[in-house]
Amino acid sequence: MTRARIAVTGVGVVSALGADQSSTFSALIAGERGIAPVTLFDVGGQRSRLAAEVRGLSPSDVAPRGQGSEWSRSDALAVLAAREALASAAVPAGQPLHLAVGATTGGMFEAESVLAQMHTAGESDAARRLLSYPLSTSAERVAESVGGVVEQATLCSACSSGANAIVLGAAWLRSGAARRVLVGGTDGLCRLTFAGFNALGATDPEPCRPFDVGRAGLNLGEGAAFLVMELEEEAVARDATVLAWLDGWAVGAEAHHITHPEPGGATAAELIERALRCAGLGPRDLDYVNAHGTATPQNDVAEAAALRRALGEETHRVWVSSSKAQVGHTLGAAGAVEAVFSVLALARGEIPPTVGLEHPDPQADLHYVRHRGKQLSIRSALSSSFGFGGTDSVLVFTHAGAEWRGADPRARRTLVTALSSIGPLGRLRGIDNALLLADAGAAPAELEDPLAALDPARSRRFDQASALATSGAEMVLEGRDGRGVGLVVGSAFGNVERSVHFLERLFERGPRFVSPAEFPHLVPSAPSGNASIYLGLTGPVLGAARLSASAEASVSIACSFLGLGVAEAMVAGGAEPRDTVVDRVLAPLHVDGAGGERPGGAACLLLEANAPEALAEVVLCRELSRATELPDPGEGAVVITTLSAERHDAVLGDGAWAAVPRRALHSGLGRAEASSGYALVAAAALVARGEASEALVLGGMRSAVMATLLRKPGA
Repeated sequence: MTRARIAVTGVGVVSALGADQSSTFSALIAGERGIAPVTLFDVGGQRSRLAAEVRGLSPSDVAPRGQGSEWSRSDALAVLAAREALASAAVPAGQPLHLAVGATTGGMFEAESVLAQMHTAGESDAARRLLSYPLSTSAERVAESVGGVVEQATLCSACSSGANAIVLGAAWLRSGAARRVLVGGTDGLCRLTFAGFNALGATDPEPCRPFDVGRAGLNLGEGAAFLVMELEEEAVARDATVLAWLDGWAVGAEAHHITHPEPGGATAAELIERALRCAGLGPRDLDYVNAHGTATPQNDVAEAAALRRALGEETHRVWVSSSKAQVGHTLGAAGAVEAVFSVLALARGEIPPTVGLEHPDPQADLHYVRHRGKQLSIRSALSSSFGFGGTDSVLVFTHAGAEWRGADPRARRTLVTALSSIGPLGRLRGIDNALLLADAGAAPAELEDPLAALDPARSRRFDQASALATSGAEMVLEGRDGRGVGLVVGSAFGNVERSVHFLERLFERGPRFVSPAEFPHLVPSAPSGNASIYLGLTGPVLGAARLSASAEASVSIACSFLGLGVAEAMVAGGAEPRDTVVDRVLAPLHVDGAGGERPGGAACLLLEANAPEALAEVVLCRELSRATELPDPGEGAVVITTLSAERHDAVLGDGAWAAVPRRALHSGLGRAEASSGYALVAAAALVARGEASEALVLGGMRSAVMATLLRKPGA
């Protein structure tokens, strides 16, 4: 681990208030609103017709020549904000970077009209319009646009996605994996989320009023924000201007309800306290909170209760504001947008207001900034994000001139302590997963219903994706108490069929006929959120997306969070439902060798930090550029690959690993994105059975290869 403080040296933001950080923050301080009638699509028949739309945005103006039709609004927003952040930090083009992006909508706006007709029309027009659909596409666009990205991750934890991307960046820096990171979030408006929030009755027909006694809901928005963060020694060496320090963080889940916050805000309060302790601060050291502040009746009361519990007698001294009345709720981007606002408040000595707050709710009694911003030099700022499913994240930033009070990081090993898989070979636990490598001929073609293993009363609205994630996690936990345990579920595309049915109803029958009960389960992080609630998991809970390397991406994120110390145990892996739309259109478009059976399935590993007993140790899990980046293989090593033979040979070249024996997955598993998860659990089982001293798993997609090295503990 590296003893170094984390400096924020650059920020960029695109919002309904402005195309850059300067115009956005100036308008924010002035109390201006970016909320207006939606022009992007028809909003007739909706409860609210307002949103914070980024006017004049054209992906064609941002994309490389000739690629405009392949880019989404989310892509364009992300690239603009990322470029500004790097320019703000004065980072030379092409310098090595790690990139983390939080998102929820991806290219949904561009794809939804095609998806809505998927069951009634052909796919002749689908290809170009669906190229931007996968959630991971925006990160790919940013990486291509800015250059120098050596590793990237896309994650989703609903409204805390952008904040958790920042936490992941902190983990990369603290572990020494990266010296500089570009982290943030992006989300464009789309019909699906607009209709869904309206169906829930969560929107206000008028401009929203956070914490006001008369508040009636939120206004949606769109935007993107990114931060450049680097180790202190790196910033000092290049004489970079430090805007603020990221000194504290905490991540956890409420395990309460898919849409409603935990009454009393107990979990949120605990996370606020933990984030302050991480920074070496107490309530007396905090001066400002940029609150999540959605303007929904339950959320504002719960958040205010959490702040009162955490801050105690300091509650009526610490200034509080919500920016969502001005930039809207930007969903996956919100945590990053509000983190940037917190950094700018520290750097400029101005704190934003809570616009629309005329009559504070007595149940949300806090010390608010109202109407216009306030000039005030502050020592520290807290930014809180609370998402669907109770996925919460809290960040603490301190002034550039503040002394560091944080504790040194401690070395942590990541150990595999349990395994499970669900698929055509049945339900396998522990070292039985080595059977995934035994090609014994034909296997059952149908995946058994994962819902059959769950309590029907608690899984009533689960789809196959949520059932697979929940059942796989339950198998590795084996009755263990879920408190403090986190979960990362990898998925290439999410549950497309369920989204298609929702969109068909919206397009064919109108917004009044969409189901409010369906919408929360369409968010990419819904499988992890549902599993968290079912199993009582209160650690970091999120989804990961990286096409056919999504399972490896989830394991990589889980290892990073364990290394940072935000959890002691994490379940990680992949869960892919059988999905006819993915089979017919998306997989052939985005995944190499996507033909053949795709029966779906799940694979999970229980990862623990410094556990006394383990099946295997995770030595590395990251993107691989050259085989020379790998440690030399030891005696008894094996390679398990999901790459084509040509790709595999090209990656390993003539290095030491090229001569290591290879093992193939059982042919009956089919061609599914879950295959990478099967390879991981099979490798761990092989090491645990003593059939290999170490196992290298190679998988990936067209643009990258992921390498995971598992080794016998103590070897």
